[in-house]
Amino acid sequence: MRALAHPTRIALLEALRLHETLTATEASTLIGESPTNCAFHLRALARFGFVEEVGTGPGRRRPWRALDVPLVFSDIQADEPSAAAARALSDVLIRHWLDRLQAAQAVRHTEPAEWQEALGGSQAVVHATVEELREMVADIRAVLGRYDDRLRDVAARPEGSRPVELLLFAQAYSPQPLSASEADRPPG
Repeated sequence: MRALAHPTRIALLEALRLHETLTATEASTLIGESPTNCAFHLRALARFGFVEEVGTGPGRRRPWRALDVPLVFSDIQADEPSAAAARALSDVLIRHWLDRLQAAQAVRHTEPAEWQEALGGSQAVVHATVEELREMVADIRAVLGRYDDRLRDVAARPEGSRPVELLLFAQAYSPQPLSASEADRPPG
């Protein structure tokens, strides 16, 4: 988890999800970091089994690809250092996603009308047990999983398709923002 708790590493993994392979230089153009910084972080990701070098390119052009390693983790860990690493990764991911969401919303009006109608957000509040919530999340993931092949296989992407990010958060609901101590308290 510590290996991923860095915005550059998250950005590199996301870029490699959309491209079969990338060199550090190609990745740097996509994510706005220097090639040297990208190479450093790609090597770190490789040490932890998230990416690998594929073949060799001319000179220093080393192509990299993401490995199929699911990004699944929990704050519930056996020891405090692992729990702290999980929280750090969660914080980095949420900041990353919300920054991108805010940037996308700022330019949403420039999309073609049909995309404007399809893009956007929704919110729902449900009363659910823990088991019902797990089932809802599993059902949503199953629907989204039907499109997983398109991430790696360019031929599986229909004409006119483009990458679209869907974020799913399940959290305790209160019309007012919860303080950290309130969020830890069971409902009742």
